[in-house]
Amino acid sequence: WCWHGFWPDMTPLSDVFNLPALPGKSAEQGSEVLWRLYERFPAIQREYKDVHVLLLYAGDPRFLITTKKQVKTLEEIKGMKIRTPGGPPTDQMKALGAVPVLIPMPDVYQALDKGVVDGNAISWEAIYSYKLYEVVKYYTFAPLTLTYFSITMNKQKWESLPKDIQEAIKSVSGLEAAKFWGRNFFDTVEAAVGENIKKGGTTMIKYSLPPEEAQRWTRVSGEPLWREWVKKMENKGHPEAQQILNTALELFKK
Repeated sequence: WCWHGFWPDMTPLSDVFNLPALPGKSAEQGSEVLWRLYERFPAIQREYKDVHVLLLYAGDPRFLITTKKQVKTLEEIKGMKIRTPGGPPTDQMKALGAVPVLIPMPDVYQALDKGVVDGNAISWEAIYSYKLYEVVKYYTFAPLTLTYFSITMNKQKWESLPKDIQEAIKSVSGLEAAKFWGRNFFDTVEAAVGENIKKGGTTMIKYSLPPEEAQRWTRVSGEPLWREWVKKMENKGHPEAQQILNTALELFKK
């Protein structure tokens, strides 16, 4: 199992999935898009040539949680201290005019509670796991970043397995398995957070950016970083980078 956010550039073409402001709607949808990209592009398949891939799956789209104010416009995030894990989320916050702060995930609860940071770009799964609903008051759905994972096997071990065992594993791998993990590991967690909020007597106030405002965020902090990524990949000898990005955008819109 691997969260690819820990290993930037290990699978550089797959990292298209880490770019800000991709129009993902759910982890299940994202998992399908990611698997379709893997199936369609041999260059992405080659990034996993040393292992046997069982599935690739996505997390739910990150959104913004804040402690002191609800962010509703591009102007309101400027100058805010936002915890990020590095990489594309950090680049996006800089582009938005926020101040990215690198803090390990186990320290985020206290950082939010003590005012060290004003917010975090995060998923429901992390909010649930770290009980961040206890210390934040607001959340804003905005075009932020996605994340992705892989589950693989040692290639030699895979090849040593009997055919019937391989077929049994294949039956719970691939596209449907990717969608299953996205749906059940991420998409169902929002309801669990809601239940814990009710039990604890706290509240989290929701806001979704209107389409025109979301497009402003994408123009400022998404599209420029897409172009940078394509140029970087092409300079590294990956001429298919633009096609991979275009395909991802098309698949997300289906």
